[in-house]
Amino acid sequence: MSYEKAAKIILEQCLKVKKDERVLVIADKNTKKIGQGIFEEAKNIAKAEFVLIPVGKQNGEEPPADVARKILEFDVIIAPTTKSLTHTNAIKIAKERGARIATLPGITDRIMKESVVADYNKIAEFSKKIEMFLIEKKEVHVTTGRGTDFRFSVDGRKWLLDVGLIHKSGQCGNIPAGEVFIAPLEGTANGVIVIDEFVHEKEVYAKKGVKIFIEKGEAVKMSDERCKIAGYFKKIKNARNIAEFGIGTNEKAKIIGNILQDEKVLGTIHIAFGNNSAIGGKVYSELHLDTVLQKPTIIVDEKILMKDGKFLIYGYLR
Repeated sequence: MSYEKAAKIILEQCLKVKKDERVLVIADKNTKKIGQGIFEEAKNIAKAEFVLIPVGKQNGEEPPADVARKILEFDVIIAPTTKSLTHTNAIKIAKERGARIATLPGITDRIMKESVVADYNKIAEFSKKIEMFLIEKKEVHVTTGRGTDFRFSVDGRKWLLDVGLIHKSGQCGNIPAGEVFIAPLEGTANGVIVIDEFVHEKEVYAKKGVKIFIEKGEAVKMSDERCKIAGYFKKIKNARNIAEFGIGTNEKAKIIGNILQDEKVLGTIHIAFGNNSAIGGKVYSELHLDTVLQKPTIIVDEKILMKDGKFLIYGYLR
């Protein structure tokens, strides 16, 4: 498969790579072909290098120490990897030093053909409208038809946009992009999350209908203590933390059982567990893992943003 079209969008539209910049492409054995495809296009534009790392054990695991050091030598970092590097100290430090970073955790051929080739200007325009609705709001209440019902505070926290336009020094985002997200205030989330879709490339973290009970910002109990996410909660420090709340804004994306794309689907939300230190929170963990909830209702300071998966603002319905 040719990755030329998607690679050019990543390099030219999303990152605006310049000929005098240094570009590092990081992949692993599962994503090697996609990484090489991006690397081949990067070589036509700038000074590019390609490095392979071991497949991570979970999202948020730090890369090898030598690669973490190498990252700091580059202006642009592109990471099509099996497990996410987005919420790692290595990426956080590179970002603080001014690198522009695109992460593609769990990228597949299908995603390179579908949601990667979206209209990122349109995504940015709509995501900005959502952000404007959310600014200065203090409490979020989420429900779903399956039974999810929980609340949390965002008082004092900053809403962030991941729209695929990574043009400024120190910016980092996913590709494909399309979300408005925030780190809920630690210790404030309470209620229950009922799983709709918690699977990634046939790796099931929890089956549909499993309940995760949330108290004071952490997952305290599950209706199925034998599932994979329950195992992470038991063995990874701070994995129980409610780390992120995100709203999907990419209309090209469809639910396919791949978290990278599923969390961007218009009309969905996602909740992440574990590390929030890279997005304005105070908790570090070697895990950052999202579950996607479908057709949610979102009420923010008693104002409805979304009803059963449809936005009720700006006449934008789907």
